[in-house]
Amino acid sequence: MNHETTLLRQVHPDFIPDGQLTSQAFMPFPKDDGQLSAYDGDQISAPDSYRHYTEVLGNKSDSVWGITCAEVAGAGLTSASAPLENFPSHSLIDFTGHPEKNFRKLAKKLKVFATARGRLYSPQ
Repeated sequence: MNHETTLLRQVHPDFIPDGQLTSQAFMPFPKDDGQLSAYDGDQISAPDSYRHYTEVLGNKSDSVWGITCAEVAGAGLTSASAPLENFPSHSLIDFTGHPEKNFRKLAKKLKVFATARGRLYSPQ
């Protein structure tokens, strides 16, 4: 991964009310321990990441949105490759250098970048 790498984020249908992306799509859940999962766009395309997420991992996704590693850094966060056995293109956006009370503000910054880029893939 490098600063131009696009990190692909699968967005649950609940986080796209009325077709509008919400910052919740970029918020780590408590079980995530401050680490937000994404796909390394240098290793997998947006459509293939969607198929992997929904068909292989069995999760729900409305669409795929992206932010670059440079944008992640610009928001004050870090990103890194974190391959898993059944998910070699797995990467993480690390919020742990910030207090949890700031996560929403950081997620909003990521949402702005993703919204400016637009939806990268949707099966509809």
